[in-house]
Amino acid sequence: MITSAPASHPALQLHAATAWRDRARPEWFDVSRYGANALPIGVGGRGDAWYVEGPFGAGVLRHYRRGGLMARFSTRHYLWLGARHARCVREVELLEALVAAGLPVPAPIAGGWWREGFFYRAALLMARVPVRADLMSLVHEDVASAPWEAVGATLARFHRFGAHHPDLNARNVLQRSDGGITLIDWDRGTSGHAPGRWCDDEIARLERSLLKYRRHVTPARIGDGMARLRASWRGAMASDGAAR
Repeated sequence: MITSAPASHPALQLHAATAWRDRARPEWFDVSRYGANALPIGVGGRGDAWYVEGPFGAGVLRHYRRGGLMARFSTRHYLWLGARHARCVREVELLEALVAAGLPVPAPIAGGWWREGFFYRAALLMARVPVRADLMSLVHEDVASAPWEAVGATLARFHRFGAHHPDLNARNVLQRSDGGITLIDWDRGTSGHAPGRWCDDEIARLERSLLKYRRHVTPARIGDGMARLRASWRGAMASDGAAR
């Protein structure tokens, strides 16, 4: 549901997830209202992101930011093509579909955007996932005991569903406090794809990120871990159902 913001926030529009329809509020997107309780997230992703607490419980508020060549013109503004094409709307709806399919992603709360002429800025509010560490940190901690097999099996679940993550990197693969794996940052993600070469390309992208951001871990040891991940992924893709 897309609703107009109240007069106190005239520029903000909301698209709430189904569970938060008619309950999401514009002030939830105002970082200044959280005061010292808005804790910046220092690693992963391009955007400004904060841990926040509110009526929705523990959440993450993320402002969309551009990367690449377009960031030379603006890091925050996107061309307005209508509400259905707003990045926050598309990500809310994709996350809802993935949650409904039982896939491990953060539950969306709402997306919000601010129109500025022919352009807009956007933000996403989602439930916070209890996290132990991201994959890069786990590899640095102990490459041999990193959850290679669990990551491979989890990726297979997404690939069997046809969910494509366009920026699968080692910072977007999280191990939860219960030991399970969650994938975050689904901006520009899509679903409905038949498994194919794109699955291998995603895994290759993940490997490149591990090699790019590694410190003391040798490429050979990362290669060994990725071999375990791929073997687990192949087994899960061939089975009747990927392990949760």
